[in-house]
Amino acid sequence: MEQSWQEIKEKLEASLSRGQYDLWVSQIEFLGLENETAMLGCKNRFHIEWLREKLELKLLSVVREFFPGVRSLDYQIVKAGSAEFPDQESAHDEPVQIAMGDFIKRVGAPFNPRFTFDQFVVGNSNQFAFATAMGLAGGQNFHNQSAYIHSPTGLGKSHLSHAVGNYICQRVPELRVHYLTAEQFANEMIHSLKNGSMETFKSKFRSECDVLLLEKVEFLSGKEKVQNELVYTLDELMDRGKKILYTGNAYPKDIPKLTVELQSRLNGILVAPIGPPDFKTRMEIIGRKARGENVQLPVDVIEFMAERITGDIRQLESCLVGIIAKTSLMGVPVTLDLARDVTETMLDRLPKISIDHIQQIVCCAFRIELEDLKSSKRRKELCAARKIGMYLCRRYTRESLVAIGNSFGRSHSSVLYAINELGRALEKDVKLKRQVEHVSRRLDASCLG
Repeated sequence: MEQSWQEIKEKLEASLSRGQYDLWVSQIEFLGLENETAMLGCKNRFHIEWLREKLELKLLSVVREFFPGVRSLDYQIVKAGSAEFPDQESAHDEPVQIAMGDFIKRVGAPFNPRFTFDQFVVGNSNQFAFATAMGLAGGQNFHNQSAYIHSPTGLGKSHLSHAVGNYICQRVPELRVHYLTAEQFANEMIHSLKNGSMETFKSKFRSECDVLLLEKVEFLSGKEKVQNELVYTLDELMDRGKKILYTGNAYPKDIPKLTVELQSRLNGILVAPIGPPDFKTRMEIIGRKARGENVQLPVDVIEFMAERITGDIRQLESCLVGIIAKTSLMGVPVTLDLARDVTETMLDRLPKISIDHIQQIVCCAFRIELEDLKSSKRRKELCAARKIGMYLCRRYTRESLVAIGNSFGRSHSSVLYAINELGRALEKDVKLKRQVEHVSRRLDASCLG
């Protein structure tokens, strides 16, 4: 049976991305057959939930090729050993020198206690990044024991980085965790060079580090000497089987002026993006943060905020804090009018998005001309672009249906029909949903620039 299971894994490996296989399939243990059920061992409940939701049909199909009598799969949580982290250096024959830092009692960890896995709201846009961070913290074996999480600002990558640190410090306190930004790494290196203490610097990050959490990698752009030193450090840590989590605001290949060596290290590991939260996730974020402040928000207020605030999570938090402050100071209940007043005041500080700007972004995304977008032509791609454009105008601006219709050469009733039709389609059509999210991200990015 064990041989058959290895062949099953090999077949799955050939049909999945490396990230999916390394993170989810390679970690499954085959526990045997029971009646018409294949028993599979998983690392934790997140592992089980992901397999059930994303891979069960494919997994069952391949299992039945080798075990035709199997009709279902069952999952159990199993642990690889008594410790969350196996002793990754036990296979080396040479003795390990104990660093001076091991004898120094560490003071409080530099992690925000609010940034934990339990407090992270998981949605479609961040599920893979969450599972990646959770897997790294929980001891799953990744390729090179490293991962890179990237997103625009305010979408939760620092939350996940702190969550990894909090998790490890609580469960495996003997591990040496170093958390810092790329700027702090550069500053420490420069300080060490000026003071003739580079050996101490190297020892700190190479010999006295079990987990490195390095944020804002994009800061290293153009800083060749710092990048070279970091590469030496990364190679040392990876050779010793240590864990590394990076965060950045773009794919490694899109960060300008990185050396070939550093790009190679970053491109060769598991990369997990985070996208803007969808409506359902925004509602959950607002509701959970309100409960954390012991504030009851009416459903219509939550829905209004989730619909109106489509930028980063910090915008949601800022508006929520404003609502809580106003209702507390003025002694008035939370109402839709109060939420609208606070939210619009907050959003007035942000860059204004016009119908013209949205049309330009849509045309750029679909590679069409503006006159075709506004025309009566009925080609499939033009119809799709128009619907998405009108939908985003309603979502990002306060313009009336009449104004939106005039800008697209349509009546207000046609705009309303198109928006409602697209809204229904988004609930079922995953490809369309990704398309809308892609255009939305481009729109958000254009405002940040």
